[in-house]
Amino acid sequence: MNLPVKNLCLADRVIRGGLSLSLLVFAVLWAEQIGDVVLQVLIIIFAGLNFISFAIGWCPVYKLANISTCKK
Repeated sequence: MNLPVKNLCLADRVIRGGLSLSLLVFAVLWAEQIGDVVLQVLIIIFAGLNFISFAIGWCPVYKLANISTCKK
């Protein structure tokens, strides 16, 4: 299995991990503050995708934009 080349530096990954954890906690614990189930699901999906990027160190949006925060 060929893994994609990492395009996220450590700082970017830490920010994504913190953001995904914060959004998941917010969407689950304070769902009544969001008010809309569709918005809550979208927040959870966004947080999940950021967590996946955090875990593997690769962002598909960065790949499309030809961006890499890793040192060459």
